[in-house]
Order: sequence, then structure tokens, then C-alpha cells
Amino acid sequence: MTFRSRKLLDVCHAAPCFLLLSECGCSRDASVPCHSDSQRHGRGIGHKSGDQYAVPGCPPCHALFTRAHLGREGYDQAWLRAHERYLTWLWETGKLEVAK
Repeated sequence: MTFRSRKLLDVCHAAPCFLLLSECGCSRDASVPCHSDSQRHGRGIGHKSGDQYAVPGCPPCHALFTRAHLGREGYDQAWLRAHERYLTWLWETGKLEVAK
């Protein structure tokens, strides 16, 4: 079963772009959740990866965020860098806390 969370998606919409693809120029006005398309994250035919594997990206970056455009290695590197930046932002802004 794939994990879904409206709260995680809402945080993605409120966050700045973390994909930061060089060709884009990143409009910081709005972000959309950019889900990983990796099989290890639950992606498959007809199945989107879980919401915990989504990173915020502006709409132009989201359009460029494909294996066809970035290549396999470039796609994986772009997702990992964005995920690391996003996790750091979640902790620094207090959006993510340790459960008590």
C-alpha cells in the first residue's frame, strides 16, 4: 500500500522549489509535489510513489523533472539533492518535529 498524506502534499505546495534545475530559473511563486518515479519508492505501472517521496518543485522544474530529459543518473541525482534540501528545510522551519 502506498502512503498518502494530504498534510505532506500541503507542505510541498507551501515550500519553495527544491529541484532547482539549472535550465529552469525557478519561479518561486508556487511549488507542486514532484513524486519520485523510482521503483524502490513504490513507483510502478499505474502507481505513483508515496507522498513521503515527493519534493517541492516549481511547475517549470516539474515539467523538466523526467528521466527522458535528465537521464537516469541525472534524474536520480536531482531527486536526491532536492530531497536532502527539503529534509533540511523541514527541520529548520519546524515543519518536522520528533514525536513526543
